[in-house]
Amino acid sequence: MNGAQADFEKTYEALSQHGISITGRMVKRSEDVEQAATSIGFPLVMKLVSPDVIHKTDVGVVLLGINDEEEAIRGWHTIMERAKKAGAQRLDGILMQPLAEPGFELLVGARQDPVFGPVTMIGQGGRYVELMKDVWPGVGVLSEEDVLRMLSHTRAGRILDGFRGPPLDKKAAIQLAIRVSELMAARPDIQELDLNPVILYEKGFAAVDARMILGEPVHHPRAEDLSYPRLTSLKNIFEARSVAVVGASQPGSVGGIILKNSAAVPQLYPINPKRTSLLGHKCYPDLESLPEPPDVAVFAVRPDLTIQGFETFCRMGGKGAIIVSDGFAEIGRQDLEDQLKSISMANEVVYIGPNGLGVFDNFSGINTLFLPRHRSSLPTRAGPVGIISQSGGIGTEVLEMAAADDLAVGKWVSCGNASGVTIAELLTHMGDDPRIKVIAVYVEGLRNGLQFMEVARKIARRKPIIVLKGGMAGGAAATMSHTASLAGSFEAFKAACTGAGVYLMEELTEDPKLLINVISMLTTQKPARGRRAAVVSVGGGAAILLADALTSQGLELTAFAPETCRELSRLLPRRIVEKESGCEDSISNPLDLYGDANDDRVLGALRLLNADPETDLIVMAVYLQPPYISEYFIERLGELQRELTKPLIMSLRGFSPYTMRCRDDLLRQGVHTYTVPMVKPLTIAVDIWLRYRLDFTRI
Repeated sequence: MNGAQADFEKTYEALSQHGISITGRMVKRSEDVEQAATSIGFPLVMKLVSPDVIHKTDVGVVLLGINDEEEAIRGWHTIMERAKKAGAQRLDGILMQPLAEPGFELLVGARQDPVFGPVTMIGQGGRYVELMKDVWPGVGVLSEEDVLRMLSHTRAGRILDGFRGPPLDKKAAIQLAIRVSELMAARPDIQELDLNPVILYEKGFAAVDARMILGEPVHHPRAEDLSYPRLTSLKNIFEARSVAVVGASQPGSVGGIILKNSAAVPQLYPINPKRTSLLGHKCYPDLESLPEPPDVAVFAVRPDLTIQGFETFCRMGGKGAIIVSDGFAEIGRQDLEDQLKSISMANEVVYIGPNGLGVFDNFSGINTLFLPRHRSSLPTRAGPVGIISQSGGIGTEVLEMAAADDLAVGKWVSCGNASGVTIAELLTHMGDDPRIKVIAVYVEGLRNGLQFMEVARKIARRKPIIVLKGGMAGGAAATMSHTASLAGSFEAFKAACTGAGVYLMEELTEDPKLLINVISMLTTQKPARGRRAAVVSVGGGAAILLADALTSQGLELTAFAPETCRELSRLLPRRIVEKESGCEDSISNPLDLYGDANDDRVLGALRLLNADPETDLIVMAVYLQPPYISEYFIERLGELQRELTKPLIMSLRGFSPYTMRCRDDLLRQGVHTYTVPMVKPLTIAVDIWLRYRLDFTRI
C-alpha cells in the first residue's frame, strides 16, 4: 500500500470522532510559538511533526521540559535545524503539549492488512517498541474479551495488572484499543495508525503522540457476503448423484483414473468423442449428448476445451464442477482463469480448481484424485473428519496418513488454484454438514482473510477447526509506522486464528503427521475430563522424557489416590517394594513397571489408572521387546481398550520389525498408537475435549 501521513488536523479530527483525545496544539510558524506556549503552560514538550521522521527521539527532534517562552522559541529553531540535518523534506510543524506525568508507556496501533483488513495491536510502547516487540494483534472490531486475550500474551498485560507496582487503568487501555479498532473498520482509508506512547496511569491515560497514514481504501468481503446460490452449488458437488468425466480415457490416464476411482457414484458419464464405452459405461462424444444434465462435471482436458465445456455445462443446468485441468494461472495464463471465473459468476455455478486434485468424498463416492489405487492408500470408512488443503501433495499425504491410522474421513478437498471457491466457502460447507465434526485445514495463503476469520469463528463455536499453516515467513514490507513494522501478515493470521477460536499448529508444519495425531486422538479415544495425566512405562527413561514433555506443554502429572497406590504396589515385584520405604511410598508418577513386566502387570496397571479418581488421561510408553510380554498381549490390550473410559495415549518404543508388526496388529485390534513427538498434539486434543465436551468416537 502506498500512503501518506495525514496532517495533525486530520489525525486529530479522525481520532476525536471516535472518542480518542490527543493532548497539545499544532504550531506551523515560529511566530506562533510564544503565544502557544503561554496558553498551554509550562513545563511543556515540543516534537516535530513530519512524515519523513518516524524515530523522532533518535534524531533529537523531541524536546522535554521546556520551562519558558524563550526556551520554546529556541526549541523551535533547534528542532527544525535537526530535522533538516536528518534529511526531512516535509516539515508540517511542531506539536506542543503539556509535559505528561511519568507513567507506563503503552502502544496502541493499527494497520489495514491486505488480507485481513483492520489489525489492531496493544502492548509495551515507547522508544524501544521494535526492540521489545511486546505487542499482540487482534483482527477486526475488537471486544473487551479480545483485548483481554491480547494483553494476556504480553508482558505489558502483567504490568497493567500490578506487577511490582500498583495496578494501572486496564479498563481505559481496553476501551482505547476497542475505539481504535472501530475507527479502522469505519475508515478503510486509514492504512496505519500509531498512538505511541500512550502514558497509562492508575486512573486514565494521556495519548501524547499520534501518526496516521492515509491511502486508497480497501474493502474486504465479510461472512455475510457469502452467496447462498454459490454455497448450494458447492453442496451439490459433494452430493453428486450423476457425474460426467470430460476427458475420460483408457486406464492409466488422468481421466481414466478419475472414472475408475469414482465407481461408487450412482451414475457416471464418460465424455470422449473417440470411444464408445469405457470401464463398462457408455461413452458420449460431448456434454450436449448426455440424456440428462449431470449434477457435476469433472474436467480433465486442455484449458480451451475446459472453458468451452464449463460454459456448456452451466448452460445445460449443471450444478457444480471440478476442474483438475492445468494450464491456467499457475503457468501465467491468468486470462484463461479469468474466463472460468466470469462464467462461474454469471451462472452462480462454482468449480473446485483448476490445477488441483479435486474431491474425495466417502459419503457420496466421488473421488477425483487421479492417483492409481495401487500407488496410494485412502481411508475407506466415512466418518466425522473433513479436510481442506491448498496443496494437493500435502493433502494426499494427510489422507494416506489417515488411512495408515485407519481413521474415518468423510470429506477431503484440494483447492488447486482456488479461483473457483474460497477457503471460507469450503469451511462454511464443512461447518454446515452435521456429519463432519472435526475440520482440518492446510492453508498457505488467503485472499479474503477477514471473511475466513468470521466464518471460522461461527463454526468453531460448534466444532473444532485445526489449521496447519504453510508459508509462515515474512512480514510487513515497506511501512511508515511502528505498528506496521510489528504487524506482519503471519502475525495477522495468528491473531485471526486466535480470535476465531481456531487451533493453529504454527510450529508443526514440517510434519503433517502431527495433525493426524490430533485427529486420531479425538476420533478414536474417549475424551479426557481434565488435564491430569498418569504416565506409565515399561522402562523408566521413556516415562521421564514423556513426563518432562507433558509438564512443559501445560499438562499436569497427577498424584494417585491412596487406594490406587496400594493396589499398584501389589503389582510391582516384591524386591522393588521392599527396596523403597513402603508400599505406597514406592509408587510415583511417572510409574515404571520395569523391564521384567509381564502382560498382567501392564494390563493391571492400566485398569487401576483407568479407575483412579485423580487421573484424567493415561500416557504410556511401552517396549514390547522384553521376554515376559507375551504374543497374546496385543489381543488382550485390544479387549481392555474397549473397557477404558479414559484416553490411552500409547507410544510403542523401538523400530525393530517386530515392533512395526505389533503396531499394525494393535491397529487391527482397534488400539491406536502414536509416533513421537506426540505430546503437543495431545495438548491440543485435551484443549478440544475440555472446550467442546464431546465424545467424538460416538459421532
